[in-house]
Amino acid sequence: MRFGKVAFSAFMLGVGVYILLPTADELVIHPVLGLFFAYAFNIPFLTGVLISIVLYRLAGLLCLFSAIIVGGKPVYLKIKEKIHMKYPRKLR
Repeated sequence: MRFGKVAFSAFMLGVGVYILLPTADELVIHPVLGLFFAYAFNIPFLTGVLISIVLYRLAGLLCLFSAIIVGGKPVYLKIKEKIHMKYPRKLR
């Protein structure tokens, strides 16, 4: 298991969890993004806020899934290897 994959997956996991957990900075992020979307796409402000919430949560989910895809397989193989070393199969 290379350090780069582990570091990248840990970083993406941290970003994904930070985005998915509600924090106080979302009181600023969503109205500002909603205002941007309202002016850029000529839509109502409330629709822009809803779009920003959906895109923000999707970004968090993508970060979480990329962490699982990149780092999940090597970690699964290491756990499987340790289990087989600790509890080897008995020969019949």
